[in-house]
Amino acid sequence: MESMMAMLIDRPYVVAFLVTFLVISGAERGLSRTLFWLVSGTFIGWLAEFSSIHNGFPFGFYTYYHEHFPRELWIGGIPFFASLSFSFLTYFGFSLASTFLSPLRRQGSGLERVEDLQVTTSVGVLLLAAVLTTWMDLVTDPVSHLGKYWFLGDLYLYHTEGLHFHVPITNYLGWLFTSVCIVFVNQRFDAWLSPREDGAPLGFRLPFKPLWTVGTCVGNFLFMLGITVYLMGSPDVPDSVPLVQMLISGIVLSSLFTLFSVVMIRRAMQRGRE
Repeated sequence: MESMMAMLIDRPYVVAFLVTFLVISGAERGLSRTLFWLVSGTFIGWLAEFSSIHNGFPFGFYTYYHEHFPRELWIGGIPFFASLSFSFLTYFGFSLASTFLSPLRRQGSGLERVEDLQVTTSVGVLLLAAVLTTWMDLVTDPVSHLGKYWFLGDLYLYHTEGLHFHVPITNYLGWLFTSVCIVFVNQRFDAWLSPREDGAPLGFRLPFKPLWTVGTCVGNFLFMLGITVYLMGSPDVPDSVPLVQMLISGIVLSSLFTLFSVVMIRRAMQRGRE
C-alpha cells in the first residue's frame, strides 16, 4: 500500500493519465469494458516487459534500475506505473482508430460517433490502433530515455545502442506487437459482451466526445516537446545528446499526427452526413 501511495505521489502524470483514461473510456465504452481494458492492458503490458527484460522479446533487451526507485511499486522487476501506461496508450490508440473509421454526426452543438460493433471490432481498427499507439511512442520514448535529466528519473537502460535517438527499433516493433495483443483481446471481449447487453448506451455523455482523445494525445505531444525544450537549456545534458534533432523530429511527428487526425475526422464527418 505504501508503494502504491508513493507512486501516486511521485508520478502525478500517471494519475492524470489514469483519470483521463477512466473519463474517456467510461464515456465511450462504459464501466465493464473500461475495467477490463485497464486490467488486461496492464497485465499484457507487464507480461511483454517481463519477457523483454529476460528474453529480449518483444522490445529487445533492457534493464530497469530498481535501486534508483525504492519507493516505487515493482512487480517481477517491472515498475507498476510502466505496465499501467500500456492500458492508457493502447486505449487512446483504439479510441482514435474507432473515431477515424466510424461515421461522426453533429448532435446539437456537439459531435457524436456512430457506434458500430463491426467497425470497433474490425481488423482495420486493430491495425490502425497499433500504428497510432506506436506513433505516440515515437515521440515519447526518446525523451523518456533521457529521464535522468528531468523528473521521470533514470529508469532504464537499453542493452544495445538504438538507431532512433538511442532507442532501438525493436522497441517500436514491440509496441506494435503488444498493442495488437491488447486491442485484440479487448475487441474479443467486446464482441462477447455486446450480445449479452440490453442495448442501453454504453457510457455517459461528454460534449464533443470523439475529440477528447485527440486533445489528450496532442497534449501529450506538447508536453514531450516542452520537456525537450527544457532539456536544451539544462547544463546537465551532455552536448553529445542530439536535442535539436529530437525537437525537430518531435515537431514533425506531432504535426503529421495532428494533420492526419484532422483529415480522418473530416472524412468521418462526411460519412456521417451520407
